[in-house]
Amino acid sequence: MKKSLLTVVFGALAVSLIAATEVAQPEKPREEIAQKRAEARARMQKSTGGIIIKEGEGQITLVNCQMKVPEAEIQARAELLQKMLNVKVETLSCLGTAPVWESEGLWAGMNLIQMPPKNAAQVYVVDTDKIPTMSLVSVEAGWGVVNVRQLAPGKEVTCELNRVAVMVFGGFVSQFKASPMQTVRSPEDLDKLVGEGITFDAVQAMMRNLQNRGVTPMRRTTYRRACEEGWAPAPTNEFQKVIWEKIKAEQSEKPSNPLRIKPGDKPLSSTK
Repeated sequence: MKKSLLTVVFGALAVSLIAATEVAQPEKPREEIAQKRAEARARMQKSTGGIIIKEGEGQITLVNCQMKVPEAEIQARAELLQKMLNVKVETLSCLGTAPVWESEGLWAGMNLIQMPPKNAAQVYVVDTDKIPTMSLVSVEAGWGVVNVRQLAPGKEVTCELNRVAVMVFGGFVSQFKASPMQTVRSPEDLDKLVGEGITFDAVQAMMRNLQNRGVTPMRRTTYRRACEEGWAPAPTNEFQKVIWEKIKAEQSEKPSNPLRIKPGDKPLSSTK
């Protein structure tokens, strides 16, 4: 009993001493932290030239043809899709076609919109009574329609837009219970879903399908690596200029037809 009591007392003292030590240590000034971060960025810039993006081929598009849901919300979904899929995603604002979708219906509204070149698939966001459902999807044609007439801005629109995007771009289903790709028959079912986002397995399926449609992913790499591979743009700062000139000089000194030994080849024997 005494040993247990002593253990508790010494343990409490140790915790108090540690806490006192932590409190006693002064916090680093914000200026010092900011300076160290700036120095680290400068070292990275000097070594690599910074990070650049090589655009892929093709794109997918979110076409906004309604005024009920703020355009910023549609733009936010496009930016998230681009980050998740690593392919070019653009928004196309066609608010002037909204009356046509309402008065004349689906085909008339779609035919008024000219899609960008190399566009592989698109999702239209509309607000109309001419479409009696929350969505229409044509996977083989590469388009989907989200009808926000029955939906509230926010979670309901987000979930339904994600559901249609996943289907059109090739995800279809998900093994995760929190995914929007579950059985949904009404806006109320959207509110019952635990998650709003696109799950990992759906993203993988979408990326494979989009590549089959000719949409290749973007690539993030260093300016140094881009120079070594021969596709870097012209330098925009002194760090990149030094790297550009150094690698160009190194490449000009390489032999135009170097001897290449394949794995498994025997070394050349010397002749006497």
